[in-house]
Amino acid sequence: MPNANGAATDLKRIAVALAVAAILGVWSFAGTRASSDDIVAVRAEIKEVEQESKERYEALSETVEEIKDSVQSEAVAAASFRAQVRSALEIRNQSP
Repeated sequence: MPNANGAATDLKRIAVALAVAAILGVWSFAGTRASSDDIVAVRAEIKEVEQESKERYEALSETVEEIKDSVQSEAVAAASFRAQVRSALEIRNQSP
């Protein structure tokens, strides 16, 4: 017949081991999870970075449009100058 005192000692050992395992498990779980405050802070930072990137994109878009307009104006001016040069050369070539 098993000893009742021995069975109680075994149950205490098992209960202590389970309690320690449960405490370690909860502590590990809590340690690996971000708090809700951390999540809110990260979301706010993400929104801020997105807003900054939108502003930079808009500024760059305006700059690109200005560059395109400038290049187009220079191309028109260059074409006009070439036409004047051709016209002047044809007049000079025909006069002698």
